[in-house]
Amino acid sequence: MTGSDGAALAGDLPPSPSAASSSAWLGEVRARRTHPLVLWYGPTYGVMERVDGGWMMSGMERMTPQDARDSLAWWFRNMARDASGVDRGEFRAGAALLERGRPNELTVAGRVFRVVRADRFCRFGADGPEPPRPTDPDELPEPRTRRDARRFDHGLLPPALAPGSPELLGERWEKVPEGPNVPVEVTRDARRALLTHPRVARLAVRFAAAEKENGTWPPHGPFLHSPACVRDHLATYFDTIVPMMLPSSPDVLAEYRAAAGLLRDGTRRAEITVLGRRFRVIRFEYVVRVGSDGPERPRPSDYDPEEPFTPDPEEARGLGFADDE
Repeated sequence: MTGSDGAALAGDLPPSPSAASSSAWLGEVRARRTHPLVLWYGPTYGVMERVDGGWMMSGMERMTPQDARDSLAWWFRNMARDASGVDRGEFRAGAALLERGRPNELTVAGRVFRVVRADRFCRFGADGPEPPRPTDPDELPEPRTRRDARRFDHGLLPPALAPGSPELLGERWEKVPEGPNVPVEVTRDARRALLTHPRVARLAVRFAAAEKENGTWPPHGPFLHSPACVRDHLATYFDTIVPMMLPSSPDVLAEYRAAAGLLRDGTRRAEITVLGRRFRVIRFEYVVRVGSDGPERPRPSDYDPEEPFTPDPEEARGLGFADDE
């Protein structure tokens, strides 16, 4: 968690009369005043497909570029199992490429797929990170339709806007990591991205539980699509994981069970303290940089330590993915 984008205090004029009357826009204006500092929480990754209307998204929750490539290879194997003829061979070949190398874009069966990078940001105020806004729906289904397993299902990449524009209320939603502890190639690639992919597309917000530790708020657990899901996840940690991980007395465990009960009582509770540990549901913005060729791919300096996943032939055969079917 580092730095501010340094441009969070531009004007509050609405981009249009309709925006001025929307509760979401008013929530944005209020958040800029109560939580004016924008901190960068690093990148995350996913896969998108180029379609007639733009770029169709999958989930953007992969921790590394290779994690996203592995998920695409697995999807190709599933597609090959249900395809026939030339398409079947192309999906198998695409999966094989991903299992041997690190391509960030492939054309398979006439379809273009790209590994895409997004940045996570969180707003901060005097009391720490921004919790869910009153305008954020508390409960939502997962953002997918599953109408067609052969297609990605998280919607089209939203329109890209100019950083600092009125539509973004002056926010730039960008970060160039720099300093003595930052590798020079990381700074170099971030600066280059501002030129090659100068516009930004904001995705749906996500939420996570964070615990205050020594003045910081590191997130714990997954980034989820609704505050209610985060509360339920945190409650499970309190009444299931804590008893297994912490050698605690019955009184201590009772405190955690009581806290879990509060998190499940249907209240839109954004914060809870258990035995001096302070937890908060916090709100994250996801932003994809976009250039003339579409959304940004992973950068050369991005952390990407894993080797491509190559399934064992017997395991692949048992799952129905073997090429000798």
